[in-house]
Parts: sequence; C-alpha cells; structure tokens
Amino acid sequence: PNRYDNPDEAHKHNDPRKLIPFMIKKSFNEKVENEKFYLILADSGMGKTAFMVNLYMAYHSIFNFRRKQNQHMRLFRFQPPDIENPVDIIDRMKAIKDEEAKNTILLLDGLDEDPFILSKDPAISDDEAFVARLNKIVSNSIRFCDVVITCRTQYFPQQELQDYEINIRKPNGGFYKLNKYYIFPFSDQEVSKYLRKKYGVMKFWNWSKKEKAKKLVENAHKLMSRPMLLSYLNDLVIEEKAYRYSYQIYETLIEKWLIRESEKWKKGKEQEQFRTNLCKLSRETALHIYQNWQSSGVLYLSKNDAFQIAENHGIELHPEEVKGKSLLTCDPLLNWKFAHKSILEYFLAKECDENWKFAFGFKFVGMDMVEHFYEEMTPVFNATNFVKVVGGTFQMGDEHNDLHGACHPIHHVTVSDFYIAKTTVTQKQWYEIMGSNPSHFKGCDDCPVEKVSWHDAQAFIKKLKEKTGVSFRLPTEAEWEYAARGGLKSKRYRYSGSDHSEEVGWYRENSNRKTQPVATQRPNELGIYDMSGNVWEWCLDNWYDSYKGAPTDGSAWETGASSYRVVRGGSWTYDALRCRSARRSNSAPDTRRYDIGFRLVFIP
Repeated sequence: PNRYDNPDEAHKHNDPRKLIPFMIKKSFNEKVENEKFYLILADSGMGKTAFMVNLYMAYHSIFNFRRKQNQHMRLFRFQPPDIENPVDIIDRMKAIKDEEAKNTILLLDGLDEDPFILSKDPAISDDEAFVARLNKIVSNSIRFCDVVITCRTQYFPQQELQDYEINIRKPNGGFYKLNKYYIFPFSDQEVSKYLRKKYGVMKFWNWSKKEKAKKLVENAHKLMSRPMLLSYLNDLVIEEKAYRYSYQIYETLIEKWLIRESEKWKKGKEQEQFRTNLCKLSRETALHIYQNWQSSGVLYLSKNDAFQIAENHGIELHPEEVKGKSLLTCDPLLNWKFAHKSILEYFLAKECDENWKFAFGFKFVGMDMVEHFYEEMTPVFNATNFVKVVGGTFQMGDEHNDLHGACHPIHHVTVSDFYIAKTTVTQKQWYEIMGSNPSHFKGCDDCPVEKVSWHDAQAFIKKLKEKTGVSFRLPTEAEWEYAARGGLKSKRYRYSGSDHSEEVGWYRENSNRKTQPVATQRPNELGIYDMSGNVWEWCLDNWYDSYKGAPTDGSAWETGASSYRVVRGGSWTYDALRCRSARRSNSAPDTRRYDIGFRLVFIP
C-alpha cells in the first residue's frame, strides 16, 4: 500500500472474498500472453502464503468445475527445506517436462526468501544480482500457462519511486508490465469477521480478549498499520494495559518486536544489550530516513549510510542482521526501511516529544501520523502550538494617525526569525505546568489564562523550561507587532488578520462580557489567533510614552526608570479601536487583571 496515506482512502479496493474465485474463474482461463504473470506483494504477516495455500486447495477442490482435466497446479516455495544445502527452485521448475508445464499453473511463494537473490560476488552489485535473478526466474517459468509469485513489498520499488506498474524483462526482449492493483482487506466488516474467527463466537472464555481486541482495532481505525496490528494482536491483548492512545499500542508492538528479535539472534545476557542497540539503531535510522525524505523524497536509507550510522553511534549491531525483520527491514539492495511508514512516524514523534528543538523544525506535511502521535504524547503543550515567523523589516507604529501619542512616531524595525505561539496560554496549559488556575473565568480549559501578572508569566516560563529543557520568553513589543501584522505576509490590515474587528477579535461589543475560547475567530496571515482582543498580552519591554529612542533591531526596550510593562492587543472589556495591531498600553508588572494574559516566543 501507498506509504503516504491510509490504504483504505488512497487506492482501488477489491473484495478479498472474491479474489480466489476471480483467479480461478477468470485469470487462469484467459489465454492472453500479457496476463501470464501475477505478482502478489504484501508486508509480512499479511497472509501471502495462506493465500497461495488456499488458492491451491480451492483449485483442486471437487467443486471447482472450471478446472480442465489436463490442467494442473504446482506450489513451490523459494525457501528451501535445507538452508545449509539449498536446492535452486529453478532446478525444480526445469524438472517439469514441457508437455506438462504448458498445462500447469505455477505458484511460487516467497521470492524474498530466495537464497540466490542476493549477490555473492563482490564484482556484482546487489541491484544487478536482483534484476538478473528475477529475469532468470521469468525466463524459466515462461513455459508454464500461468505463474503466480508472492513477495514482501519492500523488495520492489516504493510508490514514490515508480507509480502503478512494475517492469520485468521478457526472455526474448522487451518488458512485461505488471500493473498494480491495491487490495485493502481490512474494512470494519472484514476485521469483525477476522476477530470472530480468531476468538470464536461461542467461546465465552475468550470474550474478554475479543472485546479488548475490538477496542484496540477501533482505536487504530485510521492507522496504516492496521494489518500489522492484527498480526500481533495477541501481544497487545495479553498485556494488562489500557490503551487510551494509539501511540501506546505502538510502544507495546515495538517492545514485543525487540524481545522477539533478541531471543532469535542472541542468548542470555546478550539479549538485553541487543534490544538496546536495535532500538537505538531504529531511532537513528528514522531520523536519517526523515532527512532523506526532506532532501530526496525517499523513505529508505542506503546500505553505506546504514553502516555509517552504526559506526558513528557506536552501535554494535551489524546492518545485515536487520535484514528480514518485521518492523525494521532491508530490501535486496540492503537499503534500510521500515515495514510500515507509521513505525517510522512513531519514532519521529518520539524524537519530537523528547527534543523540542527538533519538533520546532519538523515538517509535518506528508507525515500526518507524526503529528497525531506527537499530539497524543504531549496533548496540552507542544511545538505544533507555535508558528515560525520569518524575520524582516516593517513600519512600527500608528500608520493611520488616529491612535494616541504613545503609538508614535512611526519607525522602521528589523526583526530576526522567531517562533510565536498560535494562541495565548490557555487555562489548561497553565494548569498542566503550574498545577493551579488563577483565572477569573474558570471552567473553560481553552480560554486564555488571566489574572496573571508579568512576574507570574516569568514563573510559568521558568517552570516550563524545567519541564521541557527549552528557553521560552515573552515576545518583545516589536516581535509582537510584527507577528500581529502578519510578518512578511502582511496585507496591512488594521486588526490582526482583517480590517473588520468582528472577524478576528473578541471585544466589548461581541464578547458577552467575558473571555472566549482561543482560536475560534479567523487567524491572521501567519495562522496566529486572537492578537486582536480577548485578553491584553504581556510583552518583555518596559513602558515608554513614545517610540522616541526605541530599538530598531527588534530587541526589548528595557532601559529607563519606568517599572511598568507593555501590554498589547486589547481585550474583551474594551472597544475595537484598542484592539488595533498598532495600539499599545501598559500595566504594573505585579498587576493581576481578568483581561490580561500572555503568549510565548521561542528562538532556537
């Protein structure tokens, strides 16, 4: 399935119950040379082998009246019974005589397990060996009337590299073109059927497991990894955990995967170190794949880069040990990738959660599950609450000449890049950090926190740094006005985002005499809310009666005798004029009013 979207929303669907009858009734009865080969691609645990066995059994069933008397079906596995002395599957195909082959449907299961698919000659690249092997298989199976091959998806180009078709060379020149047709057998109806079969209908002793499984699947309804979730459902059901969030499901899946891999590859005390190394390796791989995604648009890591990561981070784990794993795996070229994009996105969300600076710079476009997981991990206060404001030069002050003298003279200010919160700090966010709610208008988690002094805001910032390790601060007055005006995207509105106050702000005439939930009016050009009205906002600067002598570099104006601090934006108690982007006012730093709050700024 496409690695960017949920497969149930992205591609063509087919009813899986009709797939085997379709193959038997139609595919195997069409004498068209171009429809000889069928390649079944799916991730691990999706049931490729089960499909082949069921196809074989259905074909040989006494109820299959369409089967011709002289037509046969053979099922071969690429993986040999004896790994130490493997028999080439091509030799088994050659053993079938031409007369029998032309009337035989050949099922070849598990191309990814073919011991001859990778290069054993240093002079031949893995890529060359893979293509040569595939062409050899095709040329030796051309004698058969139909050929079905199964393989794990990662052995073929991903969607971002090659859309909708796969080319396989013909023995006599040219290419077979295999068109991709996506099947998503994980609708609600099919999942319910799967759970009934797994846990039974009348098996009352499985009832609690079945109910827990249903809730788990419902919680992961929009996840790309739903098939993986079903594959490892028992790992989740037997755990005495309440999975409130989807990221918690991933935590358990990854934990169980690490345990399985360590038990498979190591013994005794070595297992714990192996798990630690594999987890660290997976996370570092995720970060480097993300960099490749940003620079090249691909979701894998080259073999050489993989070796370099292991070496740079002192990880005593050979990259080839990762080949064939269920979550972190390799293709034939030993490019590292995650079997499910959502696994990659989980590791990236984990990095965002633990590294605010990484989160601030993260590009969430095309990585929806990263944002989903991240907001689950840090639901109250996280980097998605902030907007990057690209620096520039602007005219600061009352350009319309209808505000009081403190808003003059107009002067040019150059501001550097900074991040500013999309909204003022809410009551819920304040409570999350401080454990209390000083607001007058309680009972509204998403309303601005108010009745906080300038000093209270500093105490919040200090405690927030202890929790996140990030240095936040109040905006300078210049930063505040630059952001309110829309930065480089400014359309020179009177208010923050509009010339009409009622579209963007809460003030005396429309506020119902109280604060309102943040982000319920239209944002400004930068996607910032409520910079006109709702509550006044503390700034870093001391108050001055005019802009004469004000800094022109965007820094805070903190010299002088005045102890009062600047507040900007107007509030629910005042008229619309005081909510103008250029309007400024002041208050004593120890004042706690029910119409003053604050928003935060961060500079990497």
